[in-house]
Amino acid sequence: MLKEDFVIQSDIRRILIRTNINYSRMDFGTVKGVVYIRGIFQLSFSPKQGEEEKMKTMTTNTLYSLEKKVRSIPGVSDVIFQLLNWRKERGQWFLLK
Repeated sequence: MLKEDFVIQSDIRRILIRTNINYSRMDFGTVKGVVYIRGIFQLSFSPKQGEEEKMKTMTTNTLYSLEKKVRSIPGVSDVIFQLLNWRKERGQWFLLK
């Protein structure tokens, strides 16, 4: 692993710890500045009864924010999400059923 990739990984770990993302079911890696984020994306709290739509909106906003923060890390050239429950298509995030 390149030193730059190691530094990027440390920054991503810091971002995940400071947010409300449940990263226990996610994995991430960096190869030559390209960040790969895999697994199941969830917020660290569960929705209350009847608040599923609000939770979906919050999760979508968190995905956009995470992508923006990761892309702003010096040395990151691209971010590739390989999530099992969310997909980005034409710039929009969609929950997979």
